[in-house]
Parts: sequence; C-alpha cells; structure tokens
Amino acid sequence: MSTQATRPPDTLRADVNVNKILTTGLAFACHYAAARPDCQVLASVRYGRTALCTSCDQRRSTTGKGTPPIRLPHPHALLQVAAAHDACQQAAAVLRDAVTSARQAGHPWSTVAAILGVTRQAAQQRFAQNSTSERFHDHLT
Repeated sequence: MSTQATRPPDTLRADVNVNKILTTGLAFACHYAAARPDCQVLASVRYGRTALCTSCDQRRSTTGKGTPPIRLPHPHALLQVAAAHDACQQAAAVLRDAVTSARQAGHPWSTVAAILGVTRQAAQQRFAQNSTSERFHDHLT
C-alpha cells in the first residue's frame, strides 16, 4: 500500500502544490529533501548551488561554510496562494451544486439571485445550463 493512500487529503493536496511549485521553477527544492524526514522541501536559502530549507539550514554542519547565504523569497507564501486557489475552486463547485439543487427544488432564478446578491440575469448567465428549454422556462418564472 502506498504511503500517499494513508495520508490525509490536505497533505496530499499540499504535496501536489509543492510539486507544482517545484516543477514550474518558482522555488528550489532543498538539497536534503529526499534524505531527511523533517525537511521542509522548499528551500529558503542558497549557499552557492546548494539550496536548503529553513530546517536543514539550521542543522547544516559544513554545507556552504565560507559561502555567503543568498536568502530566497519565502516559499511557503506560494503554498498559501496555491491553497487559497484550491479553496476557491472547491467553493465554486459547492456553489454550483447548491444553485443546481435550489433550482431542482423549484426556486426561481430571482430567489437564487437575491441570495447571491446579483440580478436574476447575472445568476442565470453564470449558473444556467446551456439548455434552450430551461432558458425558455426561466423567462416565465
């Protein structure tokens, strides 16, 4: 059984976001990422070509000695952006499902729009399926 299958979903999503940040070149991987279980993976400092996370930088012995450190932008801020983006996407899906449920329960677009704080037309344009029969029916409600 894979270790990923036993990990909580939030951890799995964080791993995906870390991989996305690393593969797009937006941050550096720590030199010890595969070797130390307490490594934070995303580097916060570089000594020459060797990048280290905050945890590994505190534990370093000879790595980078005599080389001035180059502080990198805090990589965890990018994880916050990625997590917020994920949350927005999840919330949008929940909202679409809720609007669909309200419509299936018989609530007119004007009621859905009032809850959302938008016009009936705006709610309908955003959430209505591209069904001609639904659009014709909605003009009657």
